[in-house]
Amino acid sequence: MRVSHGSRIKARWAVVATGFETSQPAIRRLVKLKSSYALLTRPVQTFTGWHKQCLIWETRRPYLYLRTTPDRRILIGGEDEDFVDARRRDKLIPVKRKILAAKLREMFPHIAVRPACCWAGTFGETKDGLPYIGPLRSRSRILYAMCYGANGTNFAMIAADILRRQVLGQRNPEANLFGFSR
Repeated sequence: MRVSHGSRIKARWAVVATGFETSQPAIRRLVKLKSSYALLTRPVQTFTGWHKQCLIWETRRPYLYLRTTPDRRILIGGEDEDFVDARRRDKLIPVKRKILAAKLREMFPHIAVRPACCWAGTFGETKDGLPYIGPLRSRSRILYAMCYGANGTNFAMIAADILRRQVLGQRNPEANLFGFSR
């Protein structure tokens, strides 16, 4: 393999884990990119009405998630948009901040909500919500860990196990669930 400045890299295996920024057109067609928004509050005094401060994940579309932080803040996110233009996405941050704060106040009217910051980012989503893990073509020694979606960290752990076993020549019965031929 040659890199952009002309150097050559030689390896038995290569693992590509670039997320939605992959340059591989076949993979880019498998993922839909979206813009997402999140708001973090200032520390709150009480979590009245929030049972054990559990993680909340509303699965309807558009989805919404909420969780608390060790320093007594609330993180709420969602309000996704079906575009990826960074300037257009970032212009919506003030609007999305108001919407997310209003949803939080509606869900927990007894919690004093004081936003600290709000941001936006781009993420990828597959049709079935699962990552793509493994070789793009059979017998290829280029392996991919495309851990799209809201469970990216969990998917990365699954990918590490599947790809490690593949490099070591061991079978993994779950590998087909995440393969490109599914």
